[in-house]
Amino acid sequence: MLVITNIMKCKFTKRLPGVERRRSILDAALLVLSREGYAGMTTSRIARRVGVAEPILYRHFSSKRAILRALLDEVIARMMAAFREVVEQETDPAAALRRICRAYPDLARRYEKEFRIINQSVIEARDPETRAALGRHYEAYHAFLRDLIEKGQQAGALRRDIPADVGAWHMIHGALGFLMMQGVNLGPRFPQDVACLADATLNGLLKSA
Repeated sequence: MLVITNIMKCKFTKRLPGVERRRSILDAALLVLSREGYAGMTTSRIARRVGVAEPILYRHFSSKRAILRALLDEVIARMMAAFREVVEQETDPAAALRRICRAYPDLARRYEKEFRIINQSVIEARDPETRAALGRHYEAYHAFLRDLIEKGQQAGALRRDIPADVGAWHMIHGALGFLMMQGVNLGPRFPQDVACLADATLNGLLKSA
């Protein structure tokens, strides 16, 4: 009787609450996707990483694409929190934009897995629901930057002849170019060049003295 009770306890401790199991699945998917790419992010690999049978995944997510969309939604929340942290002590909108430009390379390194998910999703994921999730991701960036640019224009620090919408997309496009080149060895001056590029991106928006 004691042996049976111990076995039952052992099995019980392996069961996680639904929220925790979902968390473990997403953490495993993040790691697998960052290493294997979207094509290599199979449900069997995720299940092995979590340490459960594959059907367990389908109790929490209907498909591989559903897992990817959940990851994208998490990435949005993480990145927006990171951007807000960068500028939370800055009251000058133009200075806040400069901080974001200067901090972007470090953020790309700190959140390498998250950025890799975004890049791979842009290239490989073509279903409408995932594309909509990507749209939400970039629109969150865009709205954040547009708000700062509008505040800078109202304060007289940024040019009014460049619409805030356009300026925000210009900054996003510059960031995407950096991400595409991040894995290429561009020599020892690359960090300094990135800083110059960040300044050049913002200088185009600054109001001339």
